[in-house]
Amino acid sequence: VEERSEGLFDRLHVGDVVRGQVSNLRRFGAFVDLGGYEGLLHISELSWGRVNDPGDVVRVGQEIQVYVLDINHEERKIQLSLKHLQSDPWQGVSQRYTVGDLVSGEVTNVVNFGAFTRLEDGVEGLIHISELAEGTFLHPRNVVSEGQQVRVRVLAVDPANRRIGLSLRQARETREAREQRRTDSYGAWS
Repeated sequence: VEERSEGLFDRLHVGDVVRGQVSNLRRFGAFVDLGGYEGLLHISELSWGRVNDPGDVVRVGQEIQVYVLDINHEERKIQLSLKHLQSDPWQGVSQRYTVGDLVSGEVTNVVNFGAFTRLEDGVEGLIHISELAEGTFLHPRNVVSEGQQVRVRVLAVDPANRRIGLSLRQARETREAREQRRTDSYGAWS
């Protein structure tokens, strides 16, 4: 086994795409047997999107293709990636989302400063606490919850830093203003 792992280290290069078998799952990622030696597929390298549990993406015994991200010969460690074999969803994001657009998304994480919202797989934006609602509330959870579908307005798009600023408040204002205009116009008929 030692000779095979030595041969593997001599043969592998950063950027190679190799087949392996998922041998173990941990909260921080998955180990992949590359033929006598295990490499780490860190949770952040499983998908462009948010992954809470590696078991949601891969399972023990599964044969997968992985990208060799890094090889540390001294420490005998190999870092692997699945997401590098997929196209980056942030490519062209500024053509798909522009400031002022009204878009739909799913709230994925509510934190004390706002709510992260998935617009598409691998692309999340932030609704800052100041853009959640009018008035005062104790915590963003008083306005939105994880899994909730929301309609939001795009405030900023920064593909270089992988950030999109969103507003629930401004999307609601627009809808409420439309409804008010509709109500006002019906009132003119009476």
